[in-house]
Amino acid sequence: MRFRIGILGGSFDPIHLAHLEAAQIARERCVLDFVYLVPAGIPYHREQVVASSEQRRAMCELVAQEHDWVQLSTIDLGRPGNTYTIDTIIGLTQEFTQQHPNDSAEWFLILGADAYHSFPQWKDPTGIAQTVRIVVVARPGEQHEEIENFPCDFIDVPGWEISSTEIRFKVEHKESIAQLVSPEVNEYIQAHTLYRN
Repeated sequence: MRFRIGILGGSFDPIHLAHLEAAQIARERCVLDFVYLVPAGIPYHREQVVASSEQRRAMCELVAQEHDWVQLSTIDLGRPGNTYTIDTIIGLTQEFTQQHPNDSAEWFLILGADAYHSFPQWKDPTGIAQTVRIVVVARPGEQHEEIENFPCDFIDVPGWEISSTEIRFKVEHKESIAQLVSPEVNEYIQAHTLYRN
């Protein structure tokens, strides 16, 4: 059997509804069998995370439990040092081959537009582009161009303006985040008093 598998990596600090919407729209447009959520260990190109690896894993697990097409991969959480996408992809493809020796897979890397525009500066972008199809999530109406040698499919995600930074700010200032995260993630954040400083 040949699977079509999406990869959505991120700090997920916290995971929010725009992440889920991006995964869902990519799943529909690319006809994916499932999407891996891959929380980053130490993301080399982003700010430091606030929640612990275990807390971010737990929030992603809550989301995965609610959707049968979402699977959680913790492949990056135990890796020492910086998290690089090429290493994540190699690890996921090796895991898949070990678990499904008689099957094959086509891989789709789901990226935000900002990440895609910095893609040529990533570790081994050519290796990534040779291994996966790149799917770029954009806000409706935004104009984007493909980067030479790194073709991609653009998909519009209406709620993509939600940010984890905004959510952490709202929690710290005791504002509601009920419209920004799933009920389960909201409960987890409240129960563990995350992002309160």
